[in-house]
Amino acid sequence: MTDKIVYDVIQRFEVIDGVPQLISSDIKTIHGGTTLFSIAETWLVKNSHLVRCYTEQYVGYKYKRDKRYQLILTPRATSLQVAFPASNFPNKSKFVTENDPLFPYALKVSIENKESLFKLFNELFPQQD
Repeated sequence: MTDKIVYDVIQRFEVIDGVPQLISSDIKTIHGGTTLFSIAETWLVKNSHLVRCYTEQYVGYKYKRDKRYQLILTPRATSLQVAFPASNFPNKSKFVTENDPLFPYALKVSIENKESLFKLFNELFPQQD
């Protein structure tokens, strides 16, 4: 049995010379899903104060007044690529990181299972008591 996933899709079009042209798309998971991406988004909604910013290539998260992303999620076929500022990640020994060419201030990690995802998020966003 597969999980039922419900999406909310918003597409914006501009009509130029009578021809509609796609300007942007926004896809959000409303319910379900067990992909690493949907697990990550659910965790972030529950455990962080970051604002979601969607593009076609990735989903970025930042604090309301910040210009830079605090987290960038990029789904891949067999993994989830997570990028974050190097300054937010003091204990690099637990994960294999590399520089992110799209975001020069960020490191990126390829996550392949939800246990690693939770370890990374708990490292990046320590819970305040």
